[in-house]
Amino acid sequence: MFNKLYCAAFEQARVGSRGSLMLDKPLLLLALLAFAPRLLCAQSSAPDTPEPGSVEEIAQATTEARFLSPWVAYLPASASVVSPRTFLHRIPGAAGELVNSSTAYGYCRALAGSSPRVRLFTIGRSEEGRDIVMLAIADEQGIQELERLRAATAALADPRTTDSAAAERIVASARPIYYFNAALHSDETGSTESVLELAYRLAVSEQPMIRRIRENLVVLINPVSNPDGRDKQVEWFYRFLKGRTNLASLPRQAPPYWSKYAFVDINRDAHQQVHETTRAVFRMFQQWHPQVVHDLHESVALLVTWNGTGPINQYVDPLTYAERLELSFHEVQALTGLGMPGVWTWNFGDDFAHLYLDAIATNHNSDGRGYETFGNGTAETLIPEQPGEDSTVEWYRPLPPPPQKSFSWSARDNVNYNETAMLAALDESAQQSKSLLRNFYLKALHSWRKGLEQAPYAFLIPDGQGDPARVAQLVARLLAQGIEVQRAAADLALREGTFRAGTYVVRLDQPYRNYAVDLLAAQDYPRDAGEPYDDVSWELPAHYHLAAIPTADPRVRAANLAPLSAAPHPQAQVAGSGPVYLLKDSGQEGLLEARYQLARFRISIAERAFTVNGAQYPPGSWILAPQAGLTAALHDVAAKLGLEFTSTASAPQAPSHAAPLPRLGLWVPWADTDTIGWARYSLDQRHIPYIYVRDEDIRAGKLRERYDVLLYGHVDLELAEQIQGIPRAWGPMPFKKTSATPSLGTPAESDDITGGVGWSGLAELQRFIDAGGLLITLGSGSMLPLEGGMVRGVRRESGGVPRSTQGGGGAAAAASQSAVTRTPGAHVRVSFARPDHPIAYGYSARTHVFRQNFPVYSIPRHWLRMAYCTTCLDGPVDRSGVVLEWGDREGAPLVVSGQAWGAEGLIGHPAILDLRSGLGHVIAFNFNPLHRDLNRGDQRMLWNAIINWRAILAER
Repeated sequence: MFNKLYCAAFEQARVGSRGSLMLDKPLLLLALLAFAPRLLCAQSSAPDTPEPGSVEEIAQATTEARFLSPWVAYLPASASVVSPRTFLHRIPGAAGELVNSSTAYGYCRALAGSSPRVRLFTIGRSEEGRDIVMLAIADEQGIQELERLRAATAALADPRTTDSAAAERIVASARPIYYFNAALHSDETGSTESVLELAYRLAVSEQPMIRRIRENLVVLINPVSNPDGRDKQVEWFYRFLKGRTNLASLPRQAPPYWSKYAFVDINRDAHQQVHETTRAVFRMFQQWHPQVVHDLHESVALLVTWNGTGPINQYVDPLTYAERLELSFHEVQALTGLGMPGVWTWNFGDDFAHLYLDAIATNHNSDGRGYETFGNGTAETLIPEQPGEDSTVEWYRPLPPPPQKSFSWSARDNVNYNETAMLAALDESAQQSKSLLRNFYLKALHSWRKGLEQAPYAFLIPDGQGDPARVAQLVARLLAQGIEVQRAAADLALREGTFRAGTYVVRLDQPYRNYAVDLLAAQDYPRDAGEPYDDVSWELPAHYHLAAIPTADPRVRAANLAPLSAAPHPQAQVAGSGPVYLLKDSGQEGLLEARYQLARFRISIAERAFTVNGAQYPPGSWILAPQAGLTAALHDVAAKLGLEFTSTASAPQAPSHAAPLPRLGLWVPWADTDTIGWARYSLDQRHIPYIYVRDEDIRAGKLRERYDVLLYGHVDLELAEQIQGIPRAWGPMPFKKTSATPSLGTPAESDDITGGVGWSGLAELQRFIDAGGLLITLGSGSMLPLEGGMVRGVRRESGGVPRSTQGGGGAAAAASQSAVTRTPGAHVRVSFARPDHPIAYGYSARTHVFRQNFPVYSIPRHWLRMAYCTTCLDGPVDRSGVVLEWGDREGAPLVVSGQAWGAEGLIGHPAILDLRSGLGHVIAFNFNPLHRDLNRGDQRMLWNAIINWRAILAER
């Protein structure tokens, strides 16, 4: 009967939404609670005719009537347009079935080929070579005028070339563009099925609401934004999950890899644009300038439409927050009016950090939005355990979800919620189409006018800072975001000083002024605010250890500046013809890559400062003795990496050590490949050869015969999970390419990913160190040697793995979030306790690094308490192993950007430890210098440890 139902309450709410929504909708939501299920009234599905069998199949796949709306209770029949049910031989959301990317794209092509209201575009290509495709849907006229409509939103995006009168003329004939993004997180499986059905419904239905959407919007749908991950997840489902409906007995529900490098962190890439998925979406944004980018996710019951509790980001236009709230309240009102429980907004995370995929829109004057539905991670119907305490009636959740374990949830339930909410959002957008377009223009206008009318008027990035390549990388990252950068053609004399020709200038009289300031200025997360969802600092100059100087001098706009049309490349040279060459260490991040580019040559590294021809060379500088072919090789490296080499007649008389290349292994545990994926990316981008080390390779032993340096990155695992890995009870669990699983087995394969390294592997790691190996651990990976007994004398004083409590993660995050001392993704000051240590090369004695909520460890002692007796307590402090400590030794505030709580519990504690065991060493970082390819200024500390591995091991 659902195809005969229509919600009068929703129509009432829709009409009411044309007025002042922000004042009346929360009250209306509460009023709906009492009588929402009785607001449905009969209405024929006409002018649609249900596709025969679709009503029955949808009803059968839906676990309860209240989990279905009349809008999606049937598939409209079409004589000419292929339906997903016909193409897939089932309804979307059918129990026990998932569509892979190839089939999803096949349907998209069939839909575009059979409907004049649909067009297909390819917007990218994945790391593994799969297309990333997108559908554009509108009425026939809209499809015919796509180029004009794209040009219209592009014109509205730049108020410098479109004045207010011209904008109004454009608004009159333009349409908002609304983009949906599905399947970013691959184990959140329902969104692809949902948008395939939505695309068909939008193309063929003649319901008034659908016609209104088609006639007033252009809807873009990316059905599989991460196709590599989608295919792995689908094959994993059919291999391990199909037919299993008892949640408690399910094995691991996701493969160890989705995309080539990232797992969940593929949704933490808006600032960097490292992953092809992100690049494709940003490319779409540049070509279409959509007013909404809407990302579809799964985690909590039953549907939350994103809005955070605050604090909000001051550089996001207030109109963006207002529009997002309006759309979210409309969705809650609409679905509540349809009698669908568990739809809510607001109480999900904060709104401070906009670093997720949808933030591509938020950061560029559009609306970034998202849903979390109650997905199962499988296509089977389960009785789920609802995470969190979300069963109370609140102003933002007027009709709570049912109590946990009291209902079953199916893949079709997920489709019903997703698609109904998307239709509500699209209908509201269609009715507010002119407001969306006008506000889009106004947000760009506001941003531009701020750059004209208030300081700062520009940021200046001197090109002569310590590492010209890192300066160029920062500028390239700004350009990739559509932020305009210019370069001074002559010296600049401003209030803040004189800046030489070649200085990069980010003038702020541009449409993306707000985002530029957000990236170039320090963050200040309020100390009295709630728990942050993710990082609280993303300041690029702090990440890159560079200066970006704001200027309050409006004369900068009259300066002789040349716009950059492409990313810069630093110019470098090789001065002289040898026979000895020197490289001055000024903190260049590219030294690790340079060492590998010069692999066949001998290099010595100065341990003390020296002077040659009046030039000062600090510790860490390179000395290259005469060698055949060296001059030509240096010219190549200088051109590629922007490194300056100078020649001298003879080698300086300075203490130095040889820097042979190590055999580098990168251990990636099967239980968590996500964060170490960023380490792999950083090494790959720098063309650093390494051996991918699996758990079973550790267990196999003989590590010292294969590796000199073993790198173990940050992992989101407690100590026991780092040792024992994925439970053996789930094994054998192969991850390898077969005829049934052709997408598995990349970038590494295994016959059984369960069991971790186990106790035997831990013993092999100990043997590796004791036999003269160098183990380097990052972030929570340092738990393993420090708490696993591989080195002794260090105690964890507080904290835990830096997890978020959102999405049901409260228990796992407790140790980290309840700690008195917290640095949730902030830039904080550090001081070198051993400024002569090779890790310190290229840094000043006082600097800063990026730190998340990692455990805090004590200063090492010669021994720790062994029993309770006077002579059995902790031994004397041994500071010899502390290389870097938290805090500034001259008393500067701990926080550079972001926020920290309980600073007194961190200052003076180790940030980097160098501890001996047998013939080897453990270098334990209490932070992650490879955080999401952001903190490039921290990376050099890790590169120093790798380059100088033999010198570190030689210290006894």
